[in-house]
Amino acid sequence: MAATNGASESRESSRQWWFILALGIVTLGLGWLGFSRYYALHGQPATGWHDLYVALQLFALESGPVPPPIPLELNIARFLAPAVAAWALFKTFILVFGERIRVLQLHRLQRHVVICGLGRRGMQLARDFKECGDRVVAVDNDPDGPYARLAESLGIVVVVGDATDADVLKRAQVARAAHVIAVTGDDGTNASVAVRTYQLVRERSARITGTVRCSIQIADLRLATLLQEHRILSQSNESFSAAIFNTYNTSARQLFHAHPLDYEAISPTDTRDVHLIIIGFGGMGESLALQAARVGCFANGRKLRVTAIDRAADIRERDFVGERPEAGRLLRLDFIQGDAEDPAVRERVRGWADEPDTLTTIAVCLDDDSRGLSCALGVLSRLNNHHVPLLVRMSNDTGLATLLEDEHGADTWTRVHAFGTLARACTREALLHEELDLLARAIHEDYVAKRLAEGRSPDDDSMQPWEKLDENLKNSSRGAADHIPVKLRAIGCRVVDADEEASEVGAGELITSFEPQEIELLGRMEHARWCAERLLAGWLPGRDRSPARKKTPYLVEWDELTDEVKQYDFDVVAGIPRFLEAVSLGVRRIESSDRAV
Repeated sequence: MAATNGASESRESSRQWWFILALGIVTLGLGWLGFSRYYALHGQPATGWHDLYVALQLFALESGPVPPPIPLELNIARFLAPAVAAWALFKTFILVFGERIRVLQLHRLQRHVVICGLGRRGMQLARDFKECGDRVVAVDNDPDGPYARLAESLGIVVVVGDATDADVLKRAQVARAAHVIAVTGDDGTNASVAVRTYQLVRERSARITGTVRCSIQIADLRLATLLQEHRILSQSNESFSAAIFNTYNTSARQLFHAHPLDYEAISPTDTRDVHLIIIGFGGMGESLALQAARVGCFANGRKLRVTAIDRAADIRERDFVGERPEAGRLLRLDFIQGDAEDPAVRERVRGWADEPDTLTTIAVCLDDDSRGLSCALGVLSRLNNHHVPLLVRMSNDTGLATLLEDEHGADTWTRVHAFGTLARACTREALLHEELDLLARAIHEDYVAKRLAEGRSPDDDSMQPWEKLDENLKNSSRGAADHIPVKLRAIGCRVVDADEEASEVGAGELITSFEPQEIELLGRMEHARWCAERLLAGWLPGRDRSPARKKTPYLVEWDELTDEVKQYDFDVVAGIPRFLEAVSLGVRRIESSDRAV
């Protein structure tokens, strides 16, 4: 869609020039005809060439006085000619001095947003930041690309050049920016942007007001894990901080927030399994599996079951399990070799969906939108269990995705839900997660206050203020915030707006504390979530706590923890109502008679 818009903007500019030329010719013709009639009307001798000459002078307001009566054609030409000339001069001025104007604009900018790479992701982010009121500068090496003219038409300043070139980044004023976002489509280039930005900020740190936050898109999840340990990305300071983001991970988080795997409450004594079926185990499928491992810590303690179906399942399994051996400890993971269009595969999916005592979710993660939707509808036609969520990845929020969002569509279509579109994954909030960070920050600050009261050193890495906190530790608090709805569903509660009316049948008042047995259950769940987070981040059990070596003595079963360590988890879950209140949210019981205890 954006590519089409960019091309249309280029065509629109070309059409304007042709329109100016056509309007000029028409104006000249009217002037020529008007002067011919004027001289005839006033009995003055004139030739056709003389009429043409004075008609041309209309464009420069040099045709001289024209006493009435004046023919209509001449009157129209007298007013139209200077307007056409002014329009043409303005367009020419923009063409000749446009770059100088952009340079002057850039010199005045600070606390703006710099987006390196005007592809689909970059254009979507640029548009969203602009709509949120931010001043946006885009860096791209293709001035004639499909998005450059579209960006300029939206008031976005475009700097042409290589985003890894320090001089180009200087022109974009990255050292004075609030955010620098690298989405060039190449992981290596994006990483280079972070390094160059870090160097430029360090050179000018004494003259910088505020922190330059650099966000880089890394599509390769394995490379992202390795890069996260680099000092530039792992250490924040007052002038620079950096973070890796991945639109697949963002989409996975958004998906399980909108369509939770535990869509029916799971109590501690519940014998049901939760089963996620992923059809197509590429980048998106892999991100879904990892996010499921992070949030799939339920009250009954049963491992989340994940079945991955892919044409190259043996290769996918080798790569995934080989790089993430800890996933096998967290998930009941099965890889099935098969084609999504194979009736036998679809029949197996139907069989899994019909299994009793199982909460099943099906996610179709194929790279082609039409093929993915076709597969989803083919699976849907075989499902007997109409309560099974069927989710299909759509890269674009237009076209086929609009059919799934149509509330007036056929029942068949409304049972399939789209996820993963760029319009949802590439937004200001998805990138900066400011709303999530309000909650995560409240969790972190509560943790710091309690540990300081116990006498822990304020120099400890985990005790730093949020602005200086290591990105991995920020992600830990974000993970705790993400898991709050899972915990609340286990005890028959949900997150609500603080001012929401208790109009739902069976809904009670907002609660500010949990019962002791609920605290015990939620503490167990929080410890399981924390262990999953640490294992997926590459941590190992160790006798002593050593963040530098990623070792901790707390990667053990709940019953092996000391009461002191258990209290860390109790503090987190007991504070949930208070944390939510800090962001204008609350906790409400749905049906107190059904809550797990």
